[in-house]
Amino acid sequence: MISRDCLQQSSLMAYKNVYQLLGVAFIVGLASGRALKADEDASPRIGIIGGGIGGTSTAFFLRQLYGPKLTIDVFEAQKVGGRTSLIRVNGEDYEAGGTIIHKKNIIYEFQDKGMAFTTTEDMLRAMGDDLLNMTRHTMNESLQHIGLSQRFIDEFAAAAVKDNYGQTLNAHGFLGVVSLMAVEPDLWAIQDGNKRMAELLLRESKANLIKGSVNTVALIKDNLGTGSVSYELDYTKATPGSDKETSESREYDIVVVAAPLNEGSKNKISFADFPRDVVTFKQDYHKLISMFVQGKVNTTAFDVGSQNELPAEIISIAPGCFFNSLKKMTPVSPNSKPDTPLKPEEAVWRVFFNKDPTEEEINNLFVSHSDLRLVDWWAYPEYQAGADLPPFMLYDRLYYVNAVEAAASAMETALIGGRNVALLAYNQWHGHFDKIDEVQLPSPAENEETKKSEL
Repeated sequence: MISRDCLQQSSLMAYKNVYQLLGVAFIVGLASGRALKADEDASPRIGIIGGGIGGTSTAFFLRQLYGPKLTIDVFEAQKVGGRTSLIRVNGEDYEAGGTIIHKKNIIYEFQDKGMAFTTTEDMLRAMGDDLLNMTRHTMNESLQHIGLSQRFIDEFAAAAVKDNYGQTLNAHGFLGVVSLMAVEPDLWAIQDGNKRMAELLLRESKANLIKGSVNTVALIKDNLGTGSVSYELDYTKATPGSDKETSESREYDIVVVAAPLNEGSKNKISFADFPRDVVTFKQDYHKLISMFVQGKVNTTAFDVGSQNELPAEIISIAPGCFFNSLKKMTPVSPNSKPDTPLKPEEAVWRVFFNKDPTEEEINNLFVSHSDLRLVDWWAYPEYQAGADLPPFMLYDRLYYVNAVEAAASAMETALIGGRNVALLAYNQWHGHFDKIDEVQLPSPAENEETKKSEL
């Protein structure tokens, strides 16, 4: 029997499996705002490392800003989509990565005006000092400060951050706000998988996809004060029809890193021939274990009489529990059918762990199963109050999309980070320094002057 003190069973915590078709019109409408006037006479060569939502959205926004003459290469060693991935169980696909999307964020208004930020701290400050301060205090302290009861924090908020990020109330307060947004009723997902967002962003960006793993970013030209900088990316890629890999290199004026820079990363990137250290911050990531099981839950462990009495989701809230959450899953394609009909009272469940489960722990959760699959991945940062917030600029015209994850890791924040880096690169390339690190939105009068100047 699993202790009741360990669990939070609530229909409020069961996310709606709302699926909507994603078309190009949605991508353009949600992600872009109004495109800025592009200078097609001076387009740089841009290399983007990473084909997840951060990398593909950066490519998409850069194409909007610069126009058709821009050269963009996106390097991705595995599948486009990054941490939005699918897993197949009994012939049906289920979300194995990012699962939900929220429709609103306050930073969009700044980005619609073409404004960009060089650091995560400046971006949060523009959104409001209160939000920035939340990163300096624990989730527990921040939610107390805004007047939430301790019982609500200890039960509901703790369950939200444990389920969404595998972490506790000691994570910083901004993450707490994002965690609570992730239990709102208007969340949704994309039919046939959220990875389609990255695939469509890449398609609309008209970038060249290079199936390779970048090993080194080398600074090969750096004329101080002139803005003349260039980089060489050394990468390996598989040879078609062979197990062998070949090493190649390409030169770029702008490089965007859209992959986590952490010690545990499978594809660690080296930075060569720079006059100083490029990565001057530490960004530890949290390893998450996702287990997908087609089977029957051990109802006695949760003190219920039958499978039908089980809630759609069960979340642990005590530090000693061996699992984070248990959730009944729905296929990403509503018209799909399993290869083999499910046995009576069987379902497909997803269980989150912070460590590899033992056989005893699995048997404690399930009395039987016909399929079991484990996925482990570096899911998101380890969030701590007061930790340094990484910059979006690693060096001149060398950008880091995943800096935004220090505030919160989500599909929406990946889009925000991608758009910020695209705007930052564009504004710096064209000398639009008045649109960088401005924490106040332009007044209506200033907006009118800008419109006139663009005519």
